[in-house]
Amino acid sequence: MGDKLKFFVKTVLFLALLGLCLVPVSRVMARKSLEGAWDMTNKVGGFYNEEEDQFEVMFFGPSHAYAAFSPLAIWEETGIRSYVFATQQQPLWATYTYIKEALKKQSPALIVVEVRMAWGEKEYYLDKDDIGVTYSYMDELPLSWDKVELAGQSAPDLEGRLSTLFNFMMYHSRWKELHRSDFTFRRDQARDPYKGFVMLEPQGIPQPRPDVEGIEGTAPLPDKNRYWLEEIIRLCREEGIELWLVKSPSNLEVEEKPLLNTVEELARQNNVPFHDFNGDYGDIGLDESMFYDAHHLDAVGADRFSRYFANALTLARPNLKAEPGDPVWAADLEVYEAAMERPAG
Repeated sequence: MGDKLKFFVKTVLFLALLGLCLVPVSRVMARKSLEGAWDMTNKVGGFYNEEEDQFEVMFFGPSHAYAAFSPLAIWEETGIRSYVFATQQQPLWATYTYIKEALKKQSPALIVVEVRMAWGEKEYYLDKDDIGVTYSYMDELPLSWDKVELAGQSAPDLEGRLSTLFNFMMYHSRWKELHRSDFTFRRDQARDPYKGFVMLEPQGIPQPRPDVEGIEGTAPLPDKNRYWLEEIIRLCREEGIELWLVKSPSNLEVEEKPLLNTVEELARQNNVPFHDFNGDYGDIGLDESMFYDAHHLDAVGADRFSRYFANALTLARPNLKAEPGDPVWAADLEVYEAAMERPAG
């Protein structure tokens, strides 16, 4: 065995042993979101505990996805089972990995990607003000080669990549904050009855909608974002899965419209369906009071939009498999309806 091969084998063994040591420690030390609307540990981690080959449709993207699509409202209208596998400001390179992760357990006929992050401004989310973005999509993914590759896209150097891969480096100072749940929580028992949907409490504050009608020009997307959007298109095509690029209702800003026009043009060039639901407020029945903040639907707006989307979904794709009598989903729907009477904050 040559010296280079020996070094490679030793390096692999060292990293494997390091992983065996750090993974359980990292699981204890990592922050866990288990309560309230943003219980992302349940929503992302719980996906892995769902029944295999269950979801006919899967949603991916940033908060604009998880605050807009309610799988239970869609199921009540259509019987189609779906899941929102989204995270805060999920960049497209993370969306790509999340799709790959989802396909390990599910065989969706349709993947819906919310495209807001196509014009995300950063190549890496590692500054002190947005480092939580990276850990929000990295923390709950199980260790795999896909996660290693995602770490490579999430930091420019080895130190940053190892830190995102083994979050002990991020959370090592949490010793004094640890609670009993940090030690007793079991990820194999995590589950989200809302199927990834984040139910945002109505605020009662009207959010003005910018006038973007008539803006027909385009603006260039950041190179990294365009690359990964095209990779998502390629991946879905290779897997034989239909892809639908959408922009959920979000009071689109004037400066966003040319960028969204570029996404639409890219979709057209690749023969991928695209729809901007910001043009459908009247048909949906949305008004300015149905937003949690300037750009995210509240629970009432999301429920209304999801039922509108459900109708559009069945009209455009009548062959999607439906399971209207699923008793587990019926029980979760009861939980959802009770919460909708008093949306969780």
